[in-house]
Amino acid sequence: EKAMICDTVDNLRKYAGVDPRFNAIADFVERNDLAAIADGSYEVCDGVKANISTYEPGSGGDFEAHREYHDLQYAITGGETIEVIPTRFGAESKGYTPDREFVPVRKCECTSIALEAGYFAFLTPEDAHRPCIRLHDGKIKKAVFKIKI
Repeated sequence: EKAMICDTVDNLRKYAGVDPRFNAIADFVERNDLAAIADGSYEVCDGVKANISTYEPGSGGDFEAHREYHDLQYAITGGETIEVIPTRFGAESKGYTPDREFVPVRKCECTSIALEAGYFAFLTPEDAHRPCIRLHDGKIKKAVFKIKI
């Protein structure tokens, strides 16, 4: 079973034992000027795509979990808070689509990740997460790498 990881993107290759495609993600980050790249979806390698978006974090929404993908969320510029709970602590699902499931949370403690520029969070299906929470003023530019399980 894989576990949540938080670290700087410079250390991404150290985790290639978790998934060898981390090396392809590191190549993508090194080869592209992500601060200047247009928002959109990019093919990284077989089974990995990068969704790049720029937005103003707010109060977050429901927790979400994925069954078919691991998420590697990387703050390119700016920052946000991501709250994480074990998916099993969620209440009844609000419905599953091929990409995500929204999970209302029963009262429980969550882990808060300060995702600052240059940092990533690797989240598994066991990690229900609520991104897009304001950490400080200003927009975040973020790459979410969807890693097919």
